[in-house]
Parts: sequence; C-alpha cells; structure tokens
Amino acid sequence: MKEKLMREKWERLQTEERRALLEQMAKQYGLELLGEETFRKWGRETRTGCFTGRGGEFVFVPGDTVTLGWQEFAQGMDQATREEFQEEMENIGWEGTLTELLQEQMDPVHRAVIGPMLVERTLQTVGYEEVSLDDPRLTGNEDWMAEFQKAQRGECSQYTIAEFQKAQRGECSQYTISEKVRFTRTGDGWRAGLYHQDSFSRLREALAETGFSLPTADEWAYLCGGGCRTLYPWGDSFDYEMGLPYLEPEERAAVSCDLRTPNFFGLTIACDPYRDELTVGEDGALVIKGGDGGCNLCGGADAAVGFLPCAPYFRQDRDDPEEELDGEFDFYRRVIRVELE
Repeated sequence: MKEKLMREKWERLQTEERRALLEQMAKQYGLELLGEETFRKWGRETRTGCFTGRGGEFVFVPGDTVTLGWQEFAQGMDQATREEFQEEMENIGWEGTLTELLQEQMDPVHRAVIGPMLVERTLQTVGYEEVSLDDPRLTGNEDWMAEFQKAQRGECSQYTIAEFQKAQRGECSQYTISEKVRFTRTGDGWRAGLYHQDSFSRLREALAETGFSLPTADEWAYLCGGGCRTLYPWGDSFDYEMGLPYLEPEERAAVSCDLRTPNFFGLTIACDPYRDELTVGEDGALVIKGGDGGCNLCGGADAAVGFLPCAPYFRQDRDDPEEELDGEFDFYRRVIRVELE
C-alpha cells in the first residue's frame, strides 16, 4: 500500500521515523539524502530533508489541505502600499476599487488537497543544453567565440534584461548571445549552453520520460505561500525594506527580507518578476506563475506593483500548449509526487 505524508502526520513523527522515511524516499527516487534542515521565513517553518541527484537539489514538502486564492484583504494594506497601487490605478484608468482590480488578477478562493512532493529547490532554464567549452558547435562559430573572449575579459556588450543589473556593476557572470548560446561564469570557471526552441507540451513529455512533472498551479501556489490568506506570502502590504533586484540599491538600503533566500519550504521561488515559472492548470493548460516577464517593472511600476506577479495567487494563462517557450523569460522546476511503497 502506498503512503502519502501529509503535514499533520509528518510533524508528529519522531526523529528516527522521519529519517527512515527520508532514506526510503532517496532510495525509491534515485536521490542522495544530504540530511535534515529546518527552514524558517515569514512566521512559518518546516523541518524536512534535503536531497541531491538527477541533475539538481530537492527538498521534501509534506502535503496539506489548504485554502488557496485571493478574494479580499486579510490584514489590509498600509498607506505606502495603497498609495502605490492607487497611482497605478490612475495610470491605467481603472475605475473600480483596488480589491476588484486585484480579484481580476488572482486565483479565486478554493480548497485544494496538495500531495507530498520532492521539489527542485531552484529553477531550470527552458531550452538550454549544457555543453563543453570545446564542443565543435561552439568552437566552429567564430562570432560566438569572439564574444566569449570579450566576456572573459569583462567586456560584455550585450545583455538580456535579466542580466542588466549585473552588467551595470561590471559583473559579467552570465552572457547570452542572440538567444542562441549562453556563457555562465561559476566559481570554478565557465559553463556554456546551446539554446533549442521548445514548447510546453514537449517539455512536459520530456520531463515525464525522466520521472518528473511540472507542478500544478495549485501546487505552485502552495509551495510559494503555504496557503497564506494574504496578498503576498508575508502580508497584504509590501515590505519596502527588503532587497530587490532591478531597483536601485539606495532606494532599498536596508535588507530585512531578501526574496532570493530559501522560503519556509527551503525553495528559492517567486523572487524575480522577469522569471515566468511554468505550471500546469486545469485540463493541462499552461499557467504562468511567479513573474510577468517584467511587464510591470518595464512599464515603470515601483516595488509593490512590480513584484505583484511574484504573489502566490497571481496568474497568467496561455492558450496554446504548442506555443514556443522563451529561453530568456520562461523557467521551470521539477517535482516528484511522493507515494512511498
């Protein structure tokens, strides 16, 4: 009989019982158990296992029955956040209330049963095949190699929008050439990736062949917010003291809460509105979570509106599963739905 580990049961387990189950997961799913860790953020915490293998790092997330979606404020916005949204409403000519505007952009409130999962801790880039630096497909292109040599010397001249801040600081850590090849500097040198166009349906098929899935939209909302009833995972108001990418450092001087640090499940999630995360909606539809491709920020929005797409229940549907994905803005994380034998 297969067993599902829901949060209530998981939290009652003794240390030895929990360790045995984590070791069973590692064996059953071909991973190496690194150990246990307690993750804390925004008033929540989870004691869980960390794994490595199969091309990534994973954490175990126990299941739960939760209320997801957004209908109204649980706490209410503070003055600074509300003023920013009111300015945005004026800019777009919105004649309704703020609550009505947000309701249009959020998942409706509903109950969901979320099963236990092994979840990839960070995002994968759509469409890039990692290759060696002496791969003839690279070395045979003189223009690419000339640009790579500039990158090695710190003379990067072309950047995607997601790399703009690093470029401003002279930190050429990732360099993309015409959405064809990407060079990334790591602690021990450089890595290279060749881009291949892909579609949502082909990506799902490829993941299934290796025993992985994409999270559903509900699973992602749970992984991001844990079933929070507030607009953002930390509350209804924006935390203007946190460190944020793409905004000038002097505007966000004190860093009290960095979106790039692991959340209460140990996941780096919803930290960059330029990174659209691919999830599966009803009937297999593509639902975008965690970002809007930077549309709000590029349109001149400040922090609260610019990072609204990172909220757990913000969603964007795409109609065509065969539509080509974008290697600069579309990302994904792999999950394994856990049923212990």
